[in-house]
Amino acid sequence: MKAARLGSEEVMYPDRISNLPNDLLLRILSLAPVRTAMSTSLLSKRWKYVWKMMPTLVYDETCPYIGPLGFDLFCGVSLPLHEALKTLNLKLGKYTDSIDILLFTNIRSNPLKMTINLNYFYSYYTPITFPNNINVFKTLLVLKLKGRIVLDVVDSPVCFPALKILHLICVNFQCEESFTRLLSACPVLEDLFLQRLSSRDRFLFSMSVPSLQRLSITKECATYGSDEPRLEISTPCLKYLKIFDRRGYYNFLEDMPKLVEADVSVDMSKNEKLLRVLSSVEHLVICLYPSMVLDLTDSLIFNRLLHLELNVCNSFRSNLLLSLLKYFPNLQSLNLGRTYPEDTEDQLYCLGSEPSSVPKCLSFHLESIQWRGYAGTLDEREAAAYILKNAHRLKTSTIRLHTTCMDNGQIIMKDLTSMSKASDSCQLVIE
Repeated sequence: MKAARLGSEEVMYPDRISNLPNDLLLRILSLAPVRTAMSTSLLSKRWKYVWKMMPTLVYDETCPYIGPLGFDLFCGVSLPLHEALKTLNLKLGKYTDSIDILLFTNIRSNPLKMTINLNYFYSYYTPITFPNNINVFKTLLVLKLKGRIVLDVVDSPVCFPALKILHLICVNFQCEESFTRLLSACPVLEDLFLQRLSSRDRFLFSMSVPSLQRLSITKECATYGSDEPRLEISTPCLKYLKIFDRRGYYNFLEDMPKLVEADVSVDMSKNEKLLRVLSSVEHLVICLYPSMVLDLTDSLIFNRLLHLELNVCNSFRSNLLLSLLKYFPNLQSLNLGRTYPEDTEDQLYCLGSEPSSVPKCLSFHLESIQWRGYAGTLDEREAAAYILKNAHRLKTSTIRLHTTCMDNGQIIMKDLTSMSKASDSCQLVIE
């Protein structure tokens, strides 16, 4: 209770905030800068230790409430005082060489999720070496590094025995071995996201992670002419794969029989063996390219594939699409989308032919088709007519017209609705 004097009378005001439960107080403190939250310890005995129980901390160097110590020393002094830390986000606005010394050594070894984001535009990269014998590394569960960081993992790498999730976003590596050593120090890693930097050199990245279940690889927008990295990948337990990188060479050293879902956008002329390691998937997103019929053989059948999304380019040919369907005998849903990949000589040819017999998926399994960017070209019309005529189990067919065809929209819609359908229950939706 607090007292205030009003005239000759003393008025009492209840301290309602202090009576709130800890969970609510911690939520209130999470909205304030760290230094402000720490200063609440001076309010009363009730508040003295509340700030130490905050589960999530954001240390932002650009925040004006750091105080006279400076950001590095403030981190070094305050971090050891937190007793229940679960998530730590560190945002740096300039170069520093003290992350290894002032940050890692002062964090309690609780199960922790850590994000380090260096967002500045200088040419210097902040070094991180992950020194040995740091307690926090033993309990680190999630590590996300982003921005101007250069990783220099030494010959005797640190061990992250509990790390399950690792994100490396536009970070640099002192050498190729630093990447390999870091991964080898993560014996239970399950989720790896890599957004690689474009390089003027040809790097070879070796990735051997037996425990990995999810792998996502993409690249920054900038591109150099010599940017052609090679990645050798050994991930036998992988369940999810996503690659968006038309510059790199990806060599999978062994099969991935547990792979369920894959989304790949690569230059297939550099990755001819990729389809074989994808043959176990149930859900596949991939670009339709003419030489695909050469990469597929009767011994390579996608028996488990149920959902297929094909990104088709401007050189779409109906016989190419239809000739591929025989390799997906149990396909239940087909999604066609228009994309504009970099033109290659390979895309100027059509190496397929209309199937001599109706593909099994059309006769027995295909239930839905979605076509985005349908322009009503001769080849597109032939493909649509063939599928509707032979898909006996088709339930829904959704066709979205290309924006350039709106003037002829009524003609295209009339043409589509006039096509014969093998399935009486098929619902045709044209948008």
